[in-house]
Amino acid sequence: MLKHEKTPPALQEWLISKGEEYAPFDPLRAKRIYDFLKPYLNLKCRIIHLIGTNGKGSTGRFIAMGLEQHHKKVLHFSSPHLFDFTERFYCNGKEIDAWQLEQAHQELWQFDIVHQASYFEYATFLALILARECEYLVFEAGLGGEFDSTSVVESDVSVFTLIGTDHQEILGESIEQIAQTKFRAMGQNVILAQQYDDRVYRIAYEIAQEKGASMRKVLGKQHYADLAFQEYVQRYDLPTFLQDNLCSAIEVLHFFGMKFDFENLKKLSLRGRFEMITPRIIVDVGHNIDGARAIRAKFREKSVILVYNSYREKNIEAILRELLPIIKKVLIISVENFRICPRYEITKILEKYKIDYGEFCIKKMRDDESYLVFGSFSVVQEFLKKYQETRNTKWK
Repeated sequence: MLKHEKTPPALQEWLISKGEEYAPFDPLRAKRIYDFLKPYLNLKCRIIHLIGTNGKGSTGRFIAMGLEQHHKKVLHFSSPHLFDFTERFYCNGKEIDAWQLEQAHQELWQFDIVHQASYFEYATFLALILARECEYLVFEAGLGGEFDSTSVVESDVSVFTLIGTDHQEILGESIEQIAQTKFRAMGQNVILAQQYDDRVYRIAYEIAQEKGASMRKVLGKQHYADLAFQEYVQRYDLPTFLQDNLCSAIEVLHFFGMKFDFENLKKLSLRGRFEMITPRIIVDVGHNIDGARAIRAKFREKSVILVYNSYREKNIEAILRELLPIIKKVLIISVENFRICPRYEITKILEKYKIDYGEFCIKKMRDDESYLVFGSFSVVQEFLKKYQETRNTKWK
């Protein structure tokens, strides 16, 4: 249980040994590990805990960027990553250097109890090691909920982004079950983003009342849309869902007595969130119905070719039905991942809705067409790899 005297393996080697990121886990293990490490960590930073189904990454990055405008040292922990594990750890306007992460791993690995941790739990504790040198930790949950490893720490404020149906196999089948699982992780101060489903509000207020928590609801954009906000939105052509996430970030800064300087706020620095690769190619890691609904609002009718694939457990039919009004054609991109849906299941749905489809080939992309690459992180990752190979564009 105490310090391990052997030389630790390299971080990448150690992570590979952990297996799948969201493999079945002991819900009490992270708490046991944290209770052991707590005196050693001696965290002094303010903790902003981000929980939700959609929008955690961009909300968290906006919060980090806003705090940095006030010269605060901030660590933003997010997941998953597209290309490199370092993407999960953003500090001082950039990703953590690999050597810093390796150093944190060397320090963490010395405790025998940490060897029990899962892949995501280990990443969580690496973030806590790195956060000791920071004033703020923007701590993004994985699947979220009371047993998520990020929930072991006491937060200064719990920020709930949009909650919808996803990961039902773990969180519960209904929106009520999913909301209850997530809201049980709330601390004493809560900021709740705007929701599509009134049942989410009801459950949030019930659990806040049980816990004696203070809750503030994020208002509509018109409440925040002063001239500087509007100019920022126009400058970077922010889609509606990113505007909503920015409004949540405004409330978080307000909680800490700070404001955004929109005149000097830079473009959102987060890969795969409505990211414009070229004026005619947009990639987005949306992977559920709410993500599809949000992305649809940005496009005209029958205006895009959808480059798509999905994990089998997702509600593929509902996602494609949501995107149907904007799709000209679907190109199915091949992805090597055991969770990916068999091609025939996707084509069966496409044929049901009379959607034209074909195989994706990067070399056949046309400059006079608009493309939306939409799906899980592995889908966007595969597209960007192929794009790099053919266009000689370097990604991380």
